[in-house]
Amino acid sequence: MTIREKQPEANAVVAFSSGNHAQGVAAAAQMLGFSATIVMPDDAPRIKVENTRSMGAEIVLYKRHTESREQIAADIAAKKQAILVPPYDDPAIIAGQGTAGLELCARRKHSA
Repeated sequence: MTIREKQPEANAVVAFSSGNHAQGVAAAAQMLGFSATIVMPDDAPRIKVENTRSMGAEIVLYKRHTESREQIAADIAAKKQAILVPPYDDPAIIAGQGTAGLELCARRKHSA
């Protein structure tokens, strides 16, 4: 949503992740009508790769021990003129993780 607010012309995202961030970015991209390319290690859990792909994301596999996911994602983002959505070191991602924690605490409070 932050991308939509700050760059309304954007319509594509790229991310790198072994699974959870990949699925979140793919789901958000699908909801917003963006294309999504996710760089995932070739040894990522198959269920996470399949779930990410089922949300319409293009998956690019890489070799974890010999290739740089950051460089692959940056190259794809440049080529596709897409926005790179990092998995952890971004203020919007950090804030989103924080809200997930608040939601969990609120659920526990209501179920107790």
